[in-house]
Amino acid sequence: MRINPKLYNVADEVTPYETQEFDGKKVELYMMDSFEGIKEEFVIKKGQFAVWSSADGTNYRVFLENGYYDAVKDLYSQRVNQIWVDFYDKTDSISNKFSRFFVYPLMGVAIVACILSIVLQKQIGAIGSWIIIGVLAAMFIAMIFVNMKIKKVIVKENAKSRQLIVEHLGENRFDELIELQKSYMDQYFQNLYPEDAENKEAEEENSAEVANEEIKEVEAPAEEKTEALDNNDTTTDAKENASTEEANEETKGE
Repeated sequence: MRINPKLYNVADEVTPYETQEFDGKKVELYMMDSFEGIKEEFVIKKGQFAVWSSADGTNYRVFLENGYYDAVKDLYSQRVNQIWVDFYDKTDSISNKFSRFFVYPLMGVAIVACILSIVLQKQIGAIGSWIIIGVLAAMFIAMIFVNMKIKKVIVKENAKSRQLIVEHLGENRFDELIELQKSYMDQYFQNLYPEDAENKEAEEENSAEVANEEIKEVEAPAEEKTEALDNNDTTTDAKENASTEEANEETKGE
């Protein structure tokens, strides 16, 4: 399967860090630091720490960020890369199969229908234009359906390949490597953009403070209400005491 063929050719004059050969295929590993601009293009701009490339579907070159490779080296062992090469071969085969049996025939039918509509335009009149529009619309819908089908099959094959890697490495080791992979990537960008990391922490702290203030604001009215009730009770008691004293005075006067 052809993958990033232009990138593949960049390493023609560079000695690979490691070469793996199996089943008539060859995988060469390269460190990105050996090339100008590759790390900036793929790691910094796209967040890709490993990039596969092939110009002929037989020979592959994998470009890896140096520290990333050291952290998760087992994910690029010969057996794991063999599994991925098999996946790429299956993906290429699936795409070719769908193209040969669905895409190309549909394109042929659409072209023939359009040509006939143009040639027979005098005989069928304006209907020819509607035929062309209908054929193109049907072609468009059919292509969407075929692409969805291809993606579904490829996703299924990808899951199978992933499971083979899990079985090879062991589930615990695989999970450990995935965690190391994530941790390394997160730390890499934190070191690259320390201001963003500080701003993120500040935002989280501010969010926490805002949340606390909102809680206090919700609690405050309840306290004020309690105080108001207490004040009302005191006032009521005072009024009752005043009324009692007035009644006693009146009684004394009599």
